Amino acid sequence: MANIFSSLFGSKFPSTEKYENKNKHLREDLARFHELENSETISRYTELDTLVNSGEFKQKVDKLKKERFKDTEAFQQLRKYKEAKRSSNVKMYVKCLRNDKSEEINKLESTSEIKEYLQLKQFVESEEFNQLKTKKVIDENDVPFKKSDAYNQAQSFKKKKRSGNVKRYIKLLKIDKSKHAEELKETSEIKSYLKLKSYVESSEFEDIRTEMNDKNRFKKSKEFQLIEEYKTLFKSEDVVWFLKTKEHNPFKNIDKWNLTFEDDFDSPKLDENKWITGYYWGKALMNDNYVQANEKQFFKHENIELRDSCARIISKNESCKGKVWDAQFGFVPKDFEYSSGIISTGQSFRQQFGRFEAKIKFNHVAPAAHTFWLLSEKMTPQVNILKTPENAKNKFEAANFWSKDGQVSEDSQSLKIPGSAEEFFIYTLDWAKDKMVWKINGVTVHTITQNVPQEPMYISLSTHFTSEPKQDKLPVSMDIDWVRCYQLN
Repeated sequence: MANIFSSLFGSKFPSTEKYENKNKHLREDLARFHELENSETISRYTELDTLVNSGEFKQKVDKLKKERFKDTEAFQQLRKYKEAKRSSNVKMYVKCLRNDKSEEINKLESTSEIKEYLQLKQFVESEEFNQLKTKKVIDENDVPFKKSDAYNQAQSFKKKKRSGNVKRYIKLLKIDKSKHAEELKETSEIKSYLKLKSYVESSEFEDIRTEMNDKNRFKKSKEFQLIEEYKTLFKSEDVVWFLKTKEHNPFKNIDKWNLTFEDDFDSPKLDENKWITGYYWGKALMNDNYVQANEKQFFKHENIELRDSCARIISKNESCKGKVWDAQFGFVPKDFEYSSGIISTGQSFRQQFGRFEAKIKFNHVAPAAHTFWLLSEKMTPQVNILKTPENAKNKFEAANFWSKDGQVSEDSQSLKIPGSAEEFFIYTLDWAKDKMVWKINGVTVHTITQNVPQEPMYISLSTHFTSEPKQDKLPVSMDIDWVRCYQLN
């Protein structure tokens, strides 16, 4: 197995820069995708896409394009109106209305001349006048009829009848048929005719006829404007990109992860809210550093250097004093000839399951053990995402440690280091409930499905020695460009 990986991860190992840029662009695209997904542009496009492609909307558009005035209810009302006009009763009613002289008659009747004429007419047509007219004398004074007041009124009446206004009044009375029109107006036939007439002479009817006869009717419609808006959005850069991206879904392997921890080491000094620079139990029990009894170096805060957006752990030949943990005597003072460094999230961040990854480069020098590892409250479980074995050059180890019945067991895989000291690589552990997968630049290099840890763990990155390094090989360093952790959404 080791030979297979050695062949795979030699010079043919995928480019870190390309892999990181690909993931960076994917994250940027994912951010853009989510921003657009919640934008007014996509919301409006989705709304219009649903609307203009609905059966109801297409029927409206088809109707607007094909329907003419003759297809409308307004046209049917016009047809009924024309049919009603041909009715004999309606013709009579219209004729009566044309002969309606009531207004002029009323005007004449209001004049003193016509009033006097009507009074005289009423008298000469009365029974009293007819009786007087038959008598030779009309009273006890033997006044003859022709000398009487009644005769004089009769003469005045005859004279009035020859007046132009009276002649006009009499003529109007003969041709006036308004009374008949009023009678017809009360019939259902005329009522229906008048209702139709009122409608076809209305502005509403005229607006419908004008609109339906307009050759540009569809282009003036709301539906046309919605379609044009939809076409414009459909061709827009954001919508084109969004739809294409949605169709291909390039984020299925990245969108499922939610960032839970990150440090890009861009600050001028180490973020002490995230990192401690010693083993967790040293900080927890005595607020001081210590190392294990078999380690040749001591961890110093000063050996963590932040430069060029990287955290550098420097291991060097340096006399210093510190403490070691002795199982029999506890924390014991000791003189050291070498110093190194460690950063840990033991006091700030722990996580059960998820993705843990870091971009790292280091000097390939034995016996320096450069390590990117996960630790728990106790000695186990412990997971080496990356560890360079102290007794082998150009190799690293992926390993899982667990305890059973007081015995520590391990599952490890030795692999060839992929590249030179000048190159960064991205080391990843995907940790699920029943599986752990180690990756380099996104390529799987080791998998386990048994004895998978089931408790939260914290991150450590360190360089240490369990055997004496050669002084001419020092200093050595491990550079960490960034550290990130994720959990599944």
